[in-house]
Amino acid sequence: MMQWIAAGDGINMNYRFSQPGRTERNRQDHLFVEGVFPFANVTTTDPFTGKTDGRYARCEATGTCPLGAEIYSANEYWVKAASLLHTTPDGRMDLPDSPYARNYFISSHQHGTGNATSKGNCQQFLNPLNSAPVQRALFLALDDWTNGTPPPASRVPKLADGTLVAPPATRADGTYVGIPGVTYTGLKTTRYLFNYGPGFYETGIATINPPVITPPYEDNPLNGPIYPSFVPKTDSDGNDIAGVRLPDVTVPLATYTGWALRAGPQANDGCEGSGQYIPFESTEAERAASDDPRPSVEARYPSFAAYSSAVNRAIDGLVKDRLMLCEDADGEQTRLLQAGLDAGVPAPHGNLPPQSTPPLCHSGKK
Repeated sequence: MMQWIAAGDGINMNYRFSQPGRTERNRQDHLFVEGVFPFANVTTTDPFTGKTDGRYARCEATGTCPLGAEIYSANEYWVKAASLLHTTPDGRMDLPDSPYARNYFISSHQHGTGNATSKGNCQQFLNPLNSAPVQRALFLALDDWTNGTPPPASRVPKLADGTLVAPPATRADGTYVGIPGVTYTGLKTTRYLFNYGPGFYETGIATINPPVITPPYEDNPLNGPIYPSFVPKTDSDGNDIAGVRLPDVTVPLATYTGWALRAGPQANDGCEGSGQYIPFESTEAERAASDDPRPSVEARYPSFAAYSSAVNRAIDGLVKDRLMLCEDADGEQTRLLQAGLDAGVPAPHGNLPPQSTPPLCHSGKK
């Protein structure tokens, strides 16, 4: 069983008058039943109700659990409280893996893949990161697991090592990591235990619907007990540190975020499932002129050889960890080398050098 962009969230199903097509974002459908305990595959105890349960509790009791790969984006942390998939519901500790499931966070990814040439109704260009090569590799790893070969280890941010944190405080200048013209508000979905009336969580029958809400909506204990949730820590560029880092993030030409803000009349409200793509300046002169604190492409990659070597190392690392297939490696290498040239990496003398197959692929291992 492979799930993409679900994480610690649920679905509005098996309740009276359910609407399974509903899905919450920062500003929509929060009062429909969706994010309900248990959030994790392993068994935990709800700090507010005292209930003990886990997503795999029933199948563990009957010995019928499927093997699962939970794959999800950074957007789920900001919009759907994804950290509850792998922390205790009180937000105090990281959880171990279920024997039957692994969790893979795709760093800096939006909810799906965006169009980097369009802003839609958001303030910045949409996030173009594409996790398909990683998903393909994990699909085969999941199949291998059924034949006795364990899958790659889970990759998620953690409280213990400081890569899972509360949203950073807003800066005095209102920007995201100091990037001029890029606004950051810290908006994050609040996961409440809503009051739908007595016995609702046992019977699925709501007698208070919708739940009573007191403004402001976010982080307001008057709206119900709050399950603490966290977001991935970022590096100085604003890219996520933990998780499965695509080569675009390991060898960056831009800042990629899993969250975005709306433009227009609803400016600075959440832009739902979208993320952001904020390219680096090509040269140091351009960086200085724009007052961008992030090093330029020119400063990061002084030669084509430096950039291409970094790209090859990033791809080979994913292949080694069974997070990219050899048949995808060449295509990713070609795409990334061209992206570097388009962004201002110095061109090599003459034609592009021939592709160098990652060492593990060259040796016949996958």
